[in-house]
Amino acid sequence: MRPVWKRMADKNLNSVIATVSWELVEPEEGRYDFALVDSTIAGARNAGLKLALIWFGSWKNSGSVYIPSWVKRDYEKYPRAKDEDGKPLEILSTFGKESEKADAAAFAALMKHIKEVDNDYTVIMMQVENEIGILDMPGKNPGAARRDFSSPANEAYNGPVPEKLIDYLTRHKETLFPELKKVWAANGYKTRGTWEEVFGKSTLKPDPEDWQYYSYYTEELFMAWSYASYVGSVTEAGKNEYPLPMYVNAWLKQPGTRWPGKYPSGGPLPQVVDIWRAAAPSIDFIAPDIYIDEFTWTCEEFMRSGNPLFIPETQGGEVGAARAFYSFGEYSAGCFAPFGIDNPVWGKDDPLDMTYAALNKLAPLILEHQGTGTMRGILADENRLFSILN
Repeated sequence: MRPVWKRMADKNLNSVIATVSWELVEPEEGRYDFALVDSTIAGARNAGLKLALIWFGSWKNSGSVYIPSWVKRDYEKYPRAKDEDGKPLEILSTFGKESEKADAAAFAALMKHIKEVDNDYTVIMMQVENEIGILDMPGKNPGAARRDFSSPANEAYNGPVPEKLIDYLTRHKETLFPELKKVWAANGYKTRGTWEEVFGKSTLKPDPEDWQYYSYYTEELFMAWSYASYVGSVTEAGKNEYPLPMYVNAWLKQPGTRWPGKYPSGGPLPQVVDIWRAAAPSIDFIAPDIYIDEFTWTCEEFMRSGNPLFIPETQGGEVGAARAFYSFGEYSAGCFAPFGIDNPVWGKDDPLDMTYAALNKLAPLILEHQGTGTMRGILADENRLFSILN
């Protein structure tokens, strides 16, 4: 990272989203090494940049690849999720209480350390985990990993829906995500019962054209509760040490991966935002990683019921340069962060450089009008532009 910081500042950024790995922070259980964290903070500070740090803890892109080796080796103490055929996945199970406790302890130690060393507030926010959820391995049958099928998970799925969730649904009945309200209503707004008794039987819609249909929805709700409960516990432990704003990000449902398991099942998506809010009030908001063409649809879905738009990953280049203006102007976005722009391949001709230079000059006006409804954005997409002009 040492040669990268100045290059990022020269691109007219004001902040960088960087990573912290559990396996490097805690190479041995209970022994912490924050040398790389300190180097990251110092590098950003010297370049005049702020930092949002991603905690690569139990999960990164669904898999558990950044967990310490002492966690990786112990399948009994730190159990893995299983698919429908009973095969373990390289994904920590949300029902592993020792995994949750270990992750929370490490994250709390990280936050305590940041508070102690970051006297000028270079670190301004935290992303807890990365693109979490149960994900099929290539070649599996459709839906084989739509949820965790381990014994504790099966017992919970066939057990009662937690009272904490029922209480939340009851209190927020009129503002729930439409599909959630629909399936709950179809089952008589039950306030007790198993997941399928309360929300109905999960099904896969065979029509590939209807990619926005919520296949296996009850099982996705169940996994959302499981992940949110675990990640909420980790987040709360960190906030108890240093209460920076904290968010979670999502790998999106999209046309080519239209059911849970093809995208990470249980991740913080709009259709399960109420579940996340009920289970994890310590998390401040959910955020989309946007690499699909349905950009405006995604933004609007993630802004339902007051969730702020914050885009921690997206594409760059000319498309990103145009979408950045639109995101801040139309949606009062808090962040637009194209992925991988530290790569030297972008060189000095990256159109994002000019975009961020202009946004820096506009920043006082943007902040004055942010969230007030007095600011608009125009996206240079011919269909969108045509609809605005007409």
